[in-house]
Amino acid sequence: MNKPVNSSSQSAQAASTDAGKDFFNLHLSGIGYLSRVRWVTPNGRGRKSEPFLCCAINAMHGSVEDPNYSYLDLRVSGEEAIAVIEQLQEAVEQDRKVFVSFKVGDIYAHSYERTVRDDNGRNTGQKEPAALIKGRLLLINMAKVDDELVYQREDGEDQQSQSAQAGCEGGQDPADDDTGEHEPQPRAGQRGDRAERQPPGANVPVRDRSASRSYGGARH
Repeated sequence: MNKPVNSSSQSAQAASTDAGKDFFNLHLSGIGYLSRVRWVTPNGRGRKSEPFLCCAINAMHGSVEDPNYSYLDLRVSGEEAIAVIEQLQEAVEQDRKVFVSFKVGDIYAHSYERTVRDDNGRNTGQKEPAALIKGRLLLINMAKVDDELVYQREDGEDQQSQSAQAGCEGGQDPADDDTGEHEPQPRAGQRGDRAERQPPGANVPVRDRSASRSYGGARH
């Protein structure tokens, strides 16, 4: 639920209220390639030890003809987003081209140490500092597998993302421990000529379609 914010940025930001607590929402919407779908079981006790779903998205930005990519490492929040990502997990593991439009919240920079590899990908035994962008995946608005539409979210429904973000706790995210040695690798559709790098419908704004919600019965 939204609560008015007395500031000049009222039209750009909303404050979510959960059990009497107010939060400022920072949302990022975009399109990109889905990868690294996995369940993570953190070290800890009680609620902090519960497994959670994570994924990565190589988000596109810049020129439509020759886009750039930003690697996002995300924790999936909310039942709706979890259900969609779980449905897409098999296609990701088969290294198929999974293209999504998405909404992310609570982005932040996370630093870690990664293994230095030589030109052939071999471990050199050395470490170097690195950083990536983390956040929470709140919504999947559309998904394509190998350029075929497999999921389209109904337009005009944003309550799920607000509920997912309102239920998130502050402080360090247990997903911070899941950096591993994973690097932002090119996904299918990001190699070769420019035509391959720009899938059909990639330049359509997020939530610019009004088809019904349909993973299982969509066009395969």
